[in-house]
Amino acid sequence: MKKQTMSLAVTAALLGGTVSAYGSMYTNDRGLGEALIYPLYSAANGNDTQIHIVNTTDYTKAVKVRFIEARNSAEVLDFNLYLSPQDEWAGVVTANPAEGATGAIIRTVDNSCTVPELGTAGGANVGELAGTQTELPNGKILRDQPFVNFKYLSDADLSEDAETGLIRTTEGYIEIIEMGQLDPSFGLGNDAVHNASGVPNDCAELVAAWTTTGADVGIWDQDPQAQLLTSWMGGGLYGYGVLINVAEGTASGYDAVAIEGFNDAARPSPLHFAPGDESPSLEDATDEVVIFNDGASMDYFFDDGKDAVSALFTTIGISNDYVIDPDLNALTDWVITMPTKRFYVQGDPALPALPPFSSNWNGVTACEPVAIGVWDREEAFEPPSPDGPVFSPQPPATPGTDTVICTEVSVVTFGDGSAVNASDAIRYGFSPDYNEGWAALSFAPTLVNTTLPAGARQLTSSDGEVFEGLPATGFAVFEYVNGTLEGGSVLANYAAAVDHKTDLVISAGTAP
Repeated sequence: MKKQTMSLAVTAALLGGTVSAYGSMYTNDRGLGEALIYPLYSAANGNDTQIHIVNTTDYTKAVKVRFIEARNSAEVLDFNLYLSPQDEWAGVVTANPAEGATGAIIRTVDNSCTVPELGTAGGANVGELAGTQTELPNGKILRDQPFVNFKYLSDADLSEDAETGLIRTTEGYIEIIEMGQLDPSFGLGNDAVHNASGVPNDCAELVAAWTTTGADVGIWDQDPQAQLLTSWMGGGLYGYGVLINVAEGTASGYDAVAIEGFNDAARPSPLHFAPGDESPSLEDATDEVVIFNDGASMDYFFDDGKDAVSALFTTIGISNDYVIDPDLNALTDWVITMPTKRFYVQGDPALPALPPFSSNWNGVTACEPVAIGVWDREEAFEPPSPDGPVFSPQPPATPGTDTVICTEVSVVTFGDGSAVNASDAIRYGFSPDYNEGWAALSFAPTLVNTTLPAGARQLTSSDGEVFEGLPATGFAVFEYVNGTLEGGSVLANYAAAVDHKTDLVISAGTAP
């Protein structure tokens, strides 16, 4: 069943500027939500990525923080974060500084409570996987927690070419999922509240709540929902990331995609799980979404949470600018992240993937053919190669090899260099004839030469409405390399991130 709701503008007017989705899940363009998706982190090739998570509410929030590698969305670290009211947690993903290390770590001097405490063993206490804590001259504690490769070691069973080393942890994306709320004036909710010196009242109590030693059973080990508010008061989280390359003198920031209504407030699911548990995930979302389109909104129902979240991100195509002018030493990358792909491509590689995807993970790749069209800034269209994808209207062409993107996070590089210094494992080169302009990347099966399996590029609701395309998000990064200022040593390089623009196509009951 789908239901028509009033227009976004009318809803906002009636609610004093606040948009209500009547219990449905939606992506909130205002930036606040119960779940956040950060399309890219990178500690590769000299990169660092600053991560910020902010609680704008008056409640203590229990939040799952999950770092996911770029090739096939294997989890490389997660922990529980307890944000007190108006609290902000910040950390940086960077290369492990240990001698001979190849992986990434999360580094922070933030005092907010985490379980496990960052910089500790956390189940991995040897060599490159050992967490460390260092007291700084200002009295703060520098906490380093390495990422781990346990979840993708089995890829070696699928392919002898599988990369199972820690180097794979250096690129990926991030999920933040709100698990519940606590009263900041009472018990464990108050333990997370910062005192006058800026330090939480008692993070050790939060760790103890998840710890059982002998006869002492932690309260959350007994009941994960203990002391959490019985009424769901979710939302109000926002986040952003900043990609930094110190050697190049560049930084570019982006906002996390905010998902509001992730949990059904009328019938909330218990989402507070132990730190060592891979739940909650995007599969645990509500099964109802609201899609805003052309000034109105429509609710759609799905069989499960993964399909519902996928619907929020499904698009038939992505558009954005590019600049590769050699006179400006300009570089452009498109970051394209598919945050739910792992739920559809984890089966037998000899079998088709689950729709809307077309190929399963084989230990190395799970490729999707795409079509790319390019225009300059004066409407000139670049004719496609006979061996490449074509856009309508199509010139005569011989079917050939499609452009493919094969990873959960894909970086499409225009020209010769990468603006985000992406590794070859997730980088896909594309060389247009024009130095600047815009491009369109299409997921439409009619625009690729590859014959796709039945149901590919189609996500179907419980009532038969078809969302066409693939679930994707991301942004473009433009970099201008000017070197150093004349007569000096100060770098004069610049970078900027711009969100992708997406097209929505829903058939058999499309939203108005």
